[in-house]
Amino acid sequence: MVFKLVSCDGGGIRGYLTCLTLQSLHEETGVLDKADGFAGTSTGGLTAIALADGRTRGKDMGQLVGKLAAHYRDDADKIFRENERTLLDRALDDVLKRFKLGGGPGITASQYSASGLEEIGLSLVGDRTIGSLSPELVLAINTVCLHRSDKVGWAPFTFTNQNLEHENWLDMSAVRLLDVAMASSAAPSYFPPHLIKAGGSDYGYFADGGTFANNPVMNGINVAIAANRAHGLEDIEALSIGTGQQPTDISEQMIKNPDDWGLLKWFGITSNAPRGALIELLLNTSAENQYWMAHLVLKDRLVRLNPALPKVVGLATHKPESYRLMEAAFQTSKQSQDWENAVDMLNKW
Repeated sequence: MVFKLVSCDGGGIRGYLTCLTLQSLHEETGVLDKADGFAGTSTGGLTAIALADGRTRGKDMGQLVGKLAAHYRDDADKIFRENERTLLDRALDDVLKRFKLGGGPGITASQYSASGLEEIGLSLVGDRTIGSLSPELVLAINTVCLHRSDKVGWAPFTFTNQNLEHENWLDMSAVRLLDVAMASSAAPSYFPPHLIKAGGSDYGYFADGGTFANNPVMNGINVAIAANRAHGLEDIEALSIGTGQQPTDISEQMIKNPDDWGLLKWFGITSNAPRGALIELLLNTSAENQYWMAHLVLKDRLVRLNPALPKVVGLATHKPESYRLMEAAFQTSKQSQDWENAVDMLNKW
């Protein structure tokens, strides 16, 4: 029996592109009613959690993913609500904006408050917990634990609703789905680290899973096998959905003198590098690395849809042009061979 996995990358506001893709594929193939598992990181984590919760509750999955797309389109100002700053923070922010350097990521404090994101999450999953999900569905959500009392240093972590007996710390059935989404989305310098307490336990603070695996496909595969939902790689088929290939790089002309490349240049503040270049570098390369590893072992049983964006769409950039760019990339993707391959595979699920 084939284990059918849907994996959603991180990418901030570009989760809108993920939702457009899922909505269209579901209309063609019914994929969201067929999948055995959902994996997600960051904005893809929010999507995966909402989908797993929706399946558990018997929701119309086409309507649900349409609602998610509407949140990205209509509630972006709420999601990316500016953080309150001290007088010093606001003064520095004003200076940065005067030189057209504002708009994230934050330099002296997180750029955005998590309150708006929490409101959206509550409207989707309420106070339901990991334990409320159907055990027949596999959920795998990437985040980073900034401190574990039983380990030295911070640690990559995958939240799951499956019983993985080899590590008791993984039993987080009392943790709210909302907290999982907030933890996975806590991008450093964009959103604050997220504290999780549940069932009488203090799990500490978490940060965005995109720092180590912005594409969660391998984590979803590992959880499925560890939970005995698949006997091995030969039992797994996966759809991996990206948030768009960004036309970004750091050219030789930009660098000029590599000794001058400190943090401000990496963040695009005192250089011509894209704004937030360091974080985009981490997210994009980790996503492609995870795809490369998964493709090596799954071969044609993995299809990835990650259309090229005509121009850069920042993680928190939600101007009308950003949506037009994502919609154009989506339409181009639908004409590709990868789209045909995806539809062929999903129709057999």
